Order: sequence, then structure tokens, then C-alpha cells
Amino acid sequence: MTIAPVLMTWLWQVDLTRPPGQAASAMDPVDITLMLAAGLVGWKAAERVRLFGASILGPMILTAALSLTGVIDHRPPAEMIWAAQLFIGIAVGVKYVGITGRELRLDVGAGLVYAVLLAGLALVFIEMVALSGLAPQLDAFLAFLPGGQAEMVVIAILAGADLTFVVGHHLLRMVLVITLAPIAAKFLGLR
Repeated sequence: MTIAPVLMTWLWQVDLTRPPGQAASAMDPVDITLMLAAGLVGWKAAERVRLFGASILGPMILTAALSLTGVIDHRPPAEMIWAAQLFIGIAVGVKYVGITGRELRLDVGAGLVYAVLLAGLALVFIEMVALSGLAPQLDAFLAFLPGGQAEMVVIAILAGADLTFVVGHHLLRMVLVITLAPIAAKFLGLR
């Protein structure tokens, strides 16, 4: 996630300084209201049916339904995307409250090793997809890049990438991990 913007600017000349969408003042207030409602209603409905990742998947499913039926036909305004980035950053940051220096060293060290391994594996898949012609290299990069699904969506919007391809891959990864982790834990004898 840290070097992705640098690589995107260097390799694909992606302009990451442009706004991620049009200004809210240029959009129909009804569309903005529908997007906000889809976010809240989707989240709460997903929680009610105990869907994993309810805060992300619920709004995404409801917004997709509204988009596919033509009720919503615009991307969120730039201000909504910026606000989402801010709150995602806050949510990640507050998870580190109370962490000790020792925990930080161990977790960051393990995280760096894990990140290098994941980046290497991701590069193999990115190259396989790009060389086989299944997707443009930038789309493959964003789809297989290890990172948070919400963050990758924001970067894909900024880059003008194929959102369906990028989001679909990140959702598939999330479903596979959540589905297969308990099976792997049982197989390895872990609790």
C-alpha cells in the first residue's frame, strides 16, 4: 500500500492528484442521499443477517443493486470518497492505542516479512494475468495487490481502473480467507 502510489505514478503515469470524482455541488442531491442511505441501510441489514464484513459488504451489495437497476448512475462525489479515506485511516489508527514498544517491534517486524512475501507472490500473479492478456497490467496490479479492500477501491477510482475487476478480486480473496481459515485451522489442529 505504501509504494503502490509511487509505482502507479512511475510505471503507468497515473495522475493521483486529480479529484476521485466530481464535486458534490455538481451532483443531484437525490443521488447523494440514495448513496448515504444505501451505506447505512446496507450496513445495518448486513449486520442483522450476520453477514461477515457487514460494514463493507452490506453497503456494497445494496449500492450494486441500486446501480444495476439504474437507480444510482454516478460514482460518489469526491467529498464522500475523501471522508471515507479519513474514517478508514482513523479506524486503522485507533487499533494501535495502547500497544507497547515491544509489541510494535514484533508486529512491525513480522508485518514487514509478511508484506515482502505477499508482495512477491502478488507480483507473480500480476505478471501471469498481464502476460496472459486477461487484464491490463494496472488492473491486475490493483486486483492482486495485498491491501485493504476499501483502500484498493479508492485507489482504483483515482487510477480510473476497472472497478468490477478490482473489487471482484478483493471480494473473492476476502470470502476465500474467511471461508478457508477455519478449515485450515482445524486441519493444522489450531484453535
